[in-house]
Amino acid sequence: MTIIESHKFYLTDDKKSFIHFEVLRNVLPKTTIFIHGNLSSNRWWYPSLDFAKLKTHPSLTGDVILAEIRGCGKSSSVDEAESITIESLASEFKLFVLSLNLKSVNLVGHSTGGSIATVLMTELPDLFDRVVLLDPVGPRGRRFEPPVMAAFESMKTDKDLVAEVMKATIHAPNINSRFFSNVVVADAFRAAQNVGFKIAQAFGEFDIEAKLSSIKSSVYILHGEEDQILPFKVSVDLAEKIEGARCEILAGKGHCPNLEDPPLFWTKTMDFLFPKKD
Repeated sequence: MTIIESHKFYLTDDKKSFIHFEVLRNVLPKTTIFIHGNLSSNRWWYPSLDFAKLKTHPSLTGDVILAEIRGCGKSSSVDEAESITIESLASEFKLFVLSLNLKSVNLVGHSTGGSIATVLMTELPDLFDRVVLLDPVGPRGRRFEPPVMAAFESMKTDKDLVAEVMKATIHAPNINSRFFSNVVVADAFRAAQNVGFKIAQAFGEFDIEAKLSSIKSSVYILHGEEDQILPFKVSVDLAEKIEGARCEILAGKGHCPNLEDPPLFWTKTMDFLFPKKD
């Protein structure tokens, strides 16, 4: 894999609020932005990048850009008193994307990142060419049950609970134990301490159904059949409401196919984003 550059996009003049992002230069035919889900980080894309073995090449003009939600990974924290909505997170990514000065870009979003991507498609309909949504939240959000919200609250201080939740979320019993502990659990615990509860709460008020008709992008939705967080029917519903979108259910996969089966996720994503010409 080629060298990953690390950068910050500052959201405020005092530079206290920022989106951390990473770039792999000139490795794809078109620049593609990846946005992770709640309780995760850019590092959850790394297994797929390791599989891809991307290399810089003069004939390739597109970058891979991995960008982190505030409160996750190396992005700045969310203030304790700050109110968070999916739309407010999307507005930050809108500023970030516009700062790249690109005329056309691809987009990949997982879970919460998928919802952020959906908002971006409605607000910048002429910018995004092809978009992959991986196990996204449905068009009318998701109001989590009180026990689930209580678990989000408890995860702020209980790393062992975080590990249990991640084991239930990721349908991959053979995942590398060191990667699971040092990356998956560590990233989830950091996010849970800061923004995890707020994002989960925000989905109770999220409803983008009325705006989906403005989307012009080609959209491909992948959803794990065994997803215990979001049932695959929400992706089917989302695809039916976006003109031309198609949805594929991944048999035997859970909420994180990018971690559970990187070759499958990457191959299907790249085949859609960069279809072979006859």
